[in-house]
Amino acid sequence: MVRVLGVVFVVAALIAGGLGAEVSSAQELVSVNVRVVNGTAGAEPPAALPILLLATGLDGRVAATAQGQTDDTGAFEFGDLPLLSGGQYVFSVDYAGVLYTEVLLPEELSEGVQIDVYDTTRDVTVVQFRRQVMVIAGVDASEREISAIEFVLIANESDRTLLPDVSNPAMMSFLRFSLPPGTHDLDVQSNLPSREIISVGSGFAVTSPVIPGGHSVEFSYIFPYEGKALSYRQPLLQGAEVYQVLVPDRLAPVRVGGLDKVEPVHIQDTRYQAWEGRGISPGHGVELELMELPEPSLPDRIEKAVTSASLWYAIL
Repeated sequence: MVRVLGVVFVVAALIAGGLGAEVSSAQELVSVNVRVVNGTAGAEPPAALPILLLATGLDGRVAATAQGQTDDTGAFEFGDLPLLSGGQYVFSVDYAGVLYTEVLLPEELSEGVQIDVYDTTRDVTVVQFRRQVMVIAGVDASEREISAIEFVLIANESDRTLLPDVSNPAMMSFLRFSLPPGTHDLDVQSNLPSREIISVGSGFAVTSPVIPGGHSVEFSYIFPYEGKALSYRQPLLQGAEVYQVLVPDRLAPVRVGGLDKVEPVHIQDTRYQAWEGRGISPGHGVELELMELPEPSLPDRIEKAVTSASLWYAIL
């Protein structure tokens, strides 16, 4: 069984296809027991909660749709569902403003499905940053730009889902990430449900709900530098149990200051020099320094000067 959170297309497909049970052809029929459980300590069972079902075949086409409502114990049974030879069954529940989804394969239907839901909190401190790794992916000496990728592992070990208040950004109830000065071409990926990425201070914030458990965020970007070194503050607003910077050997002699040098890391046949800090409290951050950065060659500098708009303006 695979957990998916925030699958908006489920709701859209059910609305488009109708919310009553719908079977595409004469097939073997099965019943599926669904149980919705509130994982927040002391919370009441989620009674009278609508449940949505979308079944799709191997070709991705909708094979059946249905809806139901939990009883006083959080249980419901879907009956007369077509047993597909492949594909999947997606069960979704919207509880307290968060969409929870479980996905079953046809061979798993006999086991039934449990959907865990949680009460919500605005307290961002329930989410811990286990590890944040910045990888220097490339350095363009001619443009004086650095490309980087960051991988962040987070965990919500509470029994409540963090539900950011996007209507009140001043509360800062969402996950925040800082970026180097002058960053551009930002791209953010995550296994959190898709929600808006908003600009906050010198970085960005992810407004997605964060259910209890482990999650990941990945983002890439490009930022400029001048001279042979660049220093900036990485505030690590939520702190980090481990913060690392990795530089592949091919970019030697680029090195990092502000962190402790540790043993090199090998990833997919590539060796990376590594620097790290541990036990960083929220907001304390690190003073990061990238050193021995390459400078443009003489031909690059000449070409840059010749093509500079300011030079042509001066001549004209």
